[in-house]
Amino acid sequence: MPNRSVEHHLSHRATTPLPWSRRIKIAQDAARGLTYLHEEMDFQIIFRDFKSSNILLDDQWNAKLSDFGLARLGPSDGLTHVSTA
Repeated sequence: MPNRSVEHHLSHRATTPLPWSRRIKIAQDAARGLTYLHEEMDFQIIFRDFKSSNILLDDQWNAKLSDFGLARLGPSDGLTHVSTA
């Protein structure tokens, strides 16, 4: 992604800190992505690796969730829990 990850911009490697308005937009985009995965799809996906390095930023500074390696399908058939085994 053109603007790397959120981790890059929060670390000592970043040359200038992100403005607060951009940080809020990134947080809202990430929350929107989680809401979509957890509540708005036909089936639920539990995104279990939510961290700054897995939030990528496109050329318009839109946040995109990445690395679904630990993701799991949510509970089905009225169940309330997901096995991590």
